[in-house]
Amino acid sequence: MWILVCFAIYSSALPALEFQQITKEDGLSHNNVECILQDRNGFMWFGTRNGLCRFDGYDFKIYLKNSDPGSISGNRILSMAEDQDGNIWIGTYQNGVSKFDARTNTFERYDSIGNIGNQVYSVSVLSDNTVCLGTNYGLTLYYPEQDSFYTYTPNTGQGLNSFMVSDVIETTEGEVYVATWEADIQRFNRESNRFESIAYQQGNRAVSNYRKRLLDDENGNLWIAANIHGLFKYNIQSGDVKFYFEGDNELNTDVLNGDMVRAPDGKIWLATDGGGINVFNPENETFDYLTHDGLRENSLPSNNIYTLFIDRSNRFWIGTFKSGVALYDPQQHRFKNSQLPDNIFSFFKDKSVLSVFEDSRENIWIGTDGYGLHKITDFNKLTSYYTEENNKNSISSNVITSITEDAEGKILIGTYTGGLCVYDPASDKFTRHLPESNNNQKIHSDNVWTLLSDSEGNNWLGLLGNGVDLYYPKTNVFKNVGPYSNELIKVGHPNVMALLEDADGDIWFGTEGDGIYIYDKQAGKMLRLDTQPKSTVCREGVIKDFYQDGNGEIWIATEGSGLFKYNKADKSIKQYTTEDGLPGMITMGIQEDRTGNIWVSTYDGLARYDKKNNVFTAFYSYDGLTSNEFNAEAFIKLNNGYFILGSVAGIDVFDPVSISFNQNIPPLFFTKLTILNQEITPNQTSGKKRYLEEDILYTKELTLNYSDKIFAIEFVALNYTQPQKCQYKYMLEGFDNDWIFTSPNRRFATYSNLHEGFYTFKVQASNNDGRWGNNQIELKIRVLPPFWKTSWFIALALVLVLGILFAAYRYRVNLLKNRFLQEKASKEKQIIELEKQNVEKELEKLTYYSVYRKRILVNYKIRLQSLSLKAKESVKRGLEVVIGEIDKELTDDKDWKYLEPRLDNLYNDFITKLRERHPDLTLTDIKVASYVRMNLTSKDISEFMNKTIRAVENDRYRLRKKLKLDSNESLQTYLLNL
Repeated sequence: MWILVCFAIYSSALPALEFQQITKEDGLSHNNVECILQDRNGFMWFGTRNGLCRFDGYDFKIYLKNSDPGSISGNRILSMAEDQDGNIWIGTYQNGVSKFDARTNTFERYDSIGNIGNQVYSVSVLSDNTVCLGTNYGLTLYYPEQDSFYTYTPNTGQGLNSFMVSDVIETTEGEVYVATWEADIQRFNRESNRFESIAYQQGNRAVSNYRKRLLDDENGNLWIAANIHGLFKYNIQSGDVKFYFEGDNELNTDVLNGDMVRAPDGKIWLATDGGGINVFNPENETFDYLTHDGLRENSLPSNNIYTLFIDRSNRFWIGTFKSGVALYDPQQHRFKNSQLPDNIFSFFKDKSVLSVFEDSRENIWIGTDGYGLHKITDFNKLTSYYTEENNKNSISSNVITSITEDAEGKILIGTYTGGLCVYDPASDKFTRHLPESNNNQKIHSDNVWTLLSDSEGNNWLGLLGNGVDLYYPKTNVFKNVGPYSNELIKVGHPNVMALLEDADGDIWFGTEGDGIYIYDKQAGKMLRLDTQPKSTVCREGVIKDFYQDGNGEIWIATEGSGLFKYNKADKSIKQYTTEDGLPGMITMGIQEDRTGNIWVSTYDGLARYDKKNNVFTAFYSYDGLTSNEFNAEAFIKLNNGYFILGSVAGIDVFDPVSISFNQNIPPLFFTKLTILNQEITPNQTSGKKRYLEEDILYTKELTLNYSDKIFAIEFVALNYTQPQKCQYKYMLEGFDNDWIFTSPNRRFATYSNLHEGFYTFKVQASNNDGRWGNNQIELKIRVLPPFWKTSWFIALALVLVLGILFAAYRYRVNLLKNRFLQEKASKEKQIIELEKQNVEKELEKLTYYSVYRKRILVNYKIRLQSLSLKAKESVKRGLEVVIGEIDKELTDDKDWKYLEPRLDNLYNDFITKLRERHPDLTLTDIKVASYVRMNLTSKDISEFMNKTIRAVENDRYRLRKKLKLDSNESLQTYLLNL
């Protein structure tokens, strides 16, 4: 046994604050941050050694000097302030001052004005909107009404004591004070236009006035700090001075960077070079220190501090040397251990806590996974119990799975591999109960996962491997009612993970995969909780925990199916999942706070369910919890109303009703417009169209072309406290039927191929605690119709259509006219063709008649010649006369005279053209050509011309030569084409 006694120590010292670090890896342009500003919209601005950065809680927008005359004048930023017109004035190192116009997203440079110093150490804006620039060339004032500058230097005669002006402030009384690198500060009388020196330093202590800064308070004090200077308090009315230097219980360094802020509690935070942040309490004049601790996560990331800034929600932003920005958000770490001393709380750090229990003597028992059993007494004494070899009165296992108290006040401890242990407070000893073979009255498993001591004094043990045991402490007898027992009333699954006695005295058993069994004591029977078809979890689910709330409803934690609420009266069941706001579907433990809210621990965070508003709020490790992974049933409510949860990394102790919730609704802005994947900025043109007159941040109406097929709009809610927990929803009215919910890492909406018309794009966002409010923003969008749907095009098209109709009419008339003429010509052609065909037929008949006639004459001639050979002389002479007449008939001159004019006419002056082209052709050639043109064969031609076929072939050959035809050219084709 090991005992640690811890006493709570209360002091005014600052707690160990936790900081969120933002560096170049997160998008910051440089890790040296020299000035910080929050603009009127709520955006955070960081001046770095490499550009100006705008931060919205998620992303950075970086402004760097480039060739564009509308870019910033320099990249190393020393100072910033916003005037009453919303312009941000940026002082640079070596490049003068620039004015940023957020509406046009452009800078106006003043780096070439001769009487303004090029190193601007401070920028401040007076109540009348005069801008004061503290530079390396005196004090410059900008008067916005005249749009003019005036610079005071030691040479201008008004009494300024140095060219190096490091700070200017206006007090609540309206007085203006100036800090320079000289020993005195100065009061600037604007009426007399004179500077009055105020000596405040006392003694001979060596100081440096480099980076001197001023701060006023409500008591009329000026606080003055500078490098190797210490902290001075100067009372404006009395002139009294008090100084604070490095020493015990004072500043931890004299090397101050000058920057100071006054916290809401009145304490003054001072930036140092090497000593972190010194926090001065003016009431008791004590110092606390915030420094980097390499052994502690989320400590201040650097001891070299450039600048300090408190935003409108009282968050502290710290600009560091080489470590980026550190953010301390008082609203973020809501779960703070206020009940236990840090010693006890840190003892359980990184230990997995499996079980928690408060006994009747208000001792808190904590069981761990391998680190033993622990008892906390009076919230300040810790007693630990571990397994000891050769000591049977020690605890049997260091893995403590469950704890409860029996009717006699003894502590029952369920273990893994160590059975059941019973702790007797009177003897301070443990009694071990382990399984014994062949002894059915001993415990039936060495793994006891859950315990319940009911209202009748029965002790129920949920076992792994053998269901359930009933333990009777007076006789030390165990009765098994598991699936392998011979009992009629038994639980049908070997692994029982959760136990509950409800208000009716019935015992609930949650199993690992077989759902829920209920022992009805009055009926004396084992029942199954059956809610099918609504849910199978009661028959098949893995049950992690039960809880019955003040209304009698039973809540069921499951592995993988979320959370269930069961109404025993009407047997209704309702399921809650991540869609309802649960952080995870593996739910581990359930409790109800004093106001009736249900708290649920899960494997992915903690949730509070507001039954009145039906809303879940999720909490995670960055809220101050030890882990997001909680253990089953390791969740109890103490008698004082506090909760204790066991996680894989320790314990969380808190008062659930004192947890603060963010009531602020974040402002919401459009931040980016892209069309066809190209970002659109003010005055940017695409073709001849200019989309934005002002930055999308200020745009209320947007007109798109029909050709802008794809466009996207980005948006952001400025909620710097856990922005990853904010919820977003958007809708394009006129296109979307309902709101579309989206996560913080998808803060944009993309639309494509919208029809012409008018739309309204709406966006809403919740804060980090899921609270919605009236922060809806709207952008009216008009999509222009395509050119073919515009009025001018329609009018033009109408004229064109009428013209087309008239032209079509004229065309139709002409078409009918031409068709009539064509039909007429066609008919005339047909007539000519018919006539031609008739002529051809006539010629063909005549030709074949002549051939037939000549064949007959030839036959007669042959016969007569044969007779004349045998005839007498007188007869022979007569026959010769007849034969001569036949020869005359056989010549074609008679037929040719008839055919020639008809052939010439029929074939379009064929014979005439042939003679004109070829004047050397003989009559025989003309005849042969005409007969070939008529498609007569050589045999027909031979008979017609009274020649042999061979003679005709020779005639055709001579004709080809005269016509100069190649061997592969057709004679007939040539003649046809003539």
